[in-house]
Amino acid sequence: MTSQLLLLLLLNFACALGLTLILYRTILKDKTQRVLALFRVLSFFLLGILLINPKIDATSYSLKKPKLVLAIDNSESIGKLSKSSKLNQFVNQLRDDDELNESYDVDYISFGSRLTTLADSLTFSETSTDISKAIDYANTFGDSKTSFVLMTDGNQTLGEDYNFKSFNSNLSAKVLILGDTTSFQDTKIDLINVNNYSYFKNKFPVEVFVSQNTSASTSQRLKISQDDKVLASKTIEIPSKGTVRTEFLLIAEPVGMKVFKVELEPLSEEKNRINNQKTVSVDVIDSRSKILLISDLIHPDIGFFNRVLESNKDLEFDYKSTDDISKLSEYDLLIFYQPQASFQDLIKQAKDKSINYFIIGGSHTNYGLLNNLNLGFQKELISATEEYTTALNPDFSLFLVSALSFNNYPPIKDKFGDVELNKNYSILLRKELNGVDVGSPLWMFRTENNVKQSVLFGENFWRWRAKHFVDKSSFIKFDQNFQKIIQFLSQSKSKNTLIVEVEPVINSGDNQFLNVRYYNVNFESDTRFDFDIKLENIISGDVKTFRILKGEEEYTFDLSKLESGEYAYKIKSSEVDLTKEGRFQILDHSGELQFENADNKSLQKLVSKENIYIFSNRTELISKLKADKPKAIQKSIKKSQSLIDFEWLILLLALTLSSEWLFRKYKGLI
Repeated sequence: MTSQLLLLLLLNFACALGLTLILYRTILKDKTQRVLALFRVLSFFLLGILLINPKIDATSYSLKKPKLVLAIDNSESIGKLSKSSKLNQFVNQLRDDDELNESYDVDYISFGSRLTTLADSLTFSETSTDISKAIDYANTFGDSKTSFVLMTDGNQTLGEDYNFKSFNSNLSAKVLILGDTTSFQDTKIDLINVNNYSYFKNKFPVEVFVSQNTSASTSQRLKISQDDKVLASKTIEIPSKGTVRTEFLLIAEPVGMKVFKVELEPLSEEKNRINNQKTVSVDVIDSRSKILLISDLIHPDIGFFNRVLESNKDLEFDYKSTDDISKLSEYDLLIFYQPQASFQDLIKQAKDKSINYFIIGGSHTNYGLLNNLNLGFQKELISATEEYTTALNPDFSLFLVSALSFNNYPPIKDKFGDVELNKNYSILLRKELNGVDVGSPLWMFRTENNVKQSVLFGENFWRWRAKHFVDKSSFIKFDQNFQKIIQFLSQSKSKNTLIVEVEPVINSGDNQFLNVRYYNVNFESDTRFDFDIKLENIISGDVKTFRILKGEEEYTFDLSKLESGEYAYKIKSSEVDLTKEGRFQILDHSGELQFENADNKSLQKLVSKENIYIFSNRTELISKLKADKPKAIQKSIKKSQSLIDFEWLILLLALTLSSEWLFRKYKGLI
C-alpha cells in the first residue's frame, strides 16, 4: 500500500468523522446520538472508499518455453523410400518424450503441396512436395529462441527450387534426412517435347531426353507405341552419368486424339523402373479453314495477311494471282485484293458456288466492275484518291473489336467518292476526312444465305499492325483480333460456339482444370447460363454429373479429385441448345514415385554439417535438441487490482444504513 493511498484513507475517515460531528453535535451528552453517530461514520467512511476505489499493483510471473517446430514430409516418396511405420513411431516417440515437451513448446507440421497441422499419424498420400514452402514458413519465425527441424527426403516436385533458398541466420535449423541415401543404378526419361496438335498426314517430331547415373555408358532401346503397337524404336547410347537427346518422326494419322507411350528399356539391375516410361498425346486435326488471297498486285498488305494468319493453327493461308487459279471450291474464304477486270469471272464463281468472300478496295481497284456485279453497293466513280481515317461504329454487334484502337490507327487510302448501299450491311468502320464523318462506310459485313461477305474500302492497313506494335510492344492482341474477324468470315455455317479446353492426358493428382467458354451469337464470351458436365469412367462404367463453376469469362471444372481412368464427358445446359463431347485420360502416375533415393546433396546445402542427420541417427537429433534447448523466458505481468470487493462493500454499506434506520425506529425517532 502506497503512502498516497494511506493518506487518502485517513482523509476519508477524517471527512466521515467531521460530517458526522456536524450532524450529531451532542454525542457526548446523549447516548442515543453516540450510537447513531457510529452508524453514520461507518456509512460515510464506506461511501468514501467506494468513491476512492483504492488499488494496488500486483505482479505475476510465468515462464515461456522456446518453440520447436517439426516439419515432416508427408508425400508418397517418403512412403516409398522409408518405412512409414518407423517414421510414425518416431513421431509418437517425440509426442511422448516428457523431457522434450517440458523443454519446448512443440508444433507438428506436415507438408506436401501445402502445409497443415499434423494432428494424427502421417499418411504419405501427398502427390507432390513443395519443400521451398516449408523453408519460407520457417523463415517467418524471427525469434532466435525458435528451433526448426525439417524432415524430408529432399525430393521436390512442386514450387520454387529450394536449392536457391536458405534458412534465416537467427533460426536454429536442423535437417533429418528420410529415406535411403544409397545410390542405385537408374536410367530414366527426363523430358518429352511434342506439339499439342498435328495436321492429318503431316509428320510431327517427338523429342526425348534420357539420362542415367551409372559410371559407364549404357546402350538401351527406346520405343514409342500406341495401343501396344510399336510405332518406332531405336537403340541409343547414354554416356556415363549423362543425358542424351533423340528424336522420332511420326505420321499424324488418323484424325483424332492419339496417346503414345514412350518406354526406355531398363537395365537388368535397375530397381526403379517407373521412371522409364512416360505418356504423351497429340491431337491430329483436319479442320483448318483454307483461305486464298487473290491479287495481281505486289503490295505490303499481302504480307500483312501472311504474318497475321501464320500463327493460327485453324487457318491455312494461300496467295495466288488470277492466272494461277484452278479451283475455288476447296477454299472457305476468298480475299479479292484490289480487283481488276481479270477478277470478274472469279467473283461470279464465288457468288454462284456460295463461297465466302472479302473484297479489299484501294487506289488500283476497278469499282466499275464491282458496281456491275450486284454486290449490294454502288460506289461513285472518281479517279482521285484520298486518305481516310477510321471511326468505329458503336452499334456494330457481329463480334467484339474493343481491343483494336481503330480511332488511333493511321489512315488508309481509297478512291474518292460516296458509297450507296442497296443491301443490308453491318458497318464496322466509317470514313472520316479531317476528323469529319463523310457518311460513307469504310468496312462492312453481311450474311446472305449462309454466305459471308465483307468489303473494305482502302489499302495500306498493314500500318495498323505496325502502329499497334508501337503502342503495345507486341503484335499478339492485334493478330488475335484480326484472326477472329477472318475466322468469322471463313465460317459458312454456324458452328458450335461451346469451346472446351482440357489436357488429353493428365497425371493423377495434378492440379488440372477443364475450361469451357460459351460464345453467344455476337461472338462474345458469355457466362450467364449454367452448364453441367456428365462424366463417364469408361473402365468402371460409373457416371456422375456435376455443375461447372462460373468465372468472369469462362467456366472451370477441377479434375484433380478424379480417380485414374479414361473418361468421356458431355457438357450441356438446359438454357442453351448446345452440347460438347470429348474424352481425356487420367494416368495412375505420381512424380513422387519417380525417385529412388533421398537427395542428400541438396539438403546438405541448407544447413551446416553438424546440423544434418540421417534417419538411423534420429536419437542423436533428439539428444541434441535437449542439450541445446534455449533457456525459458520469464515474463512478468503487472496488473492493478482493487483492494475492495464491491459486492461485500455495498452489502456492508446497506447493513450500516439499515441498522441506523432500525435503531431510529426502535427509539421512536421516525
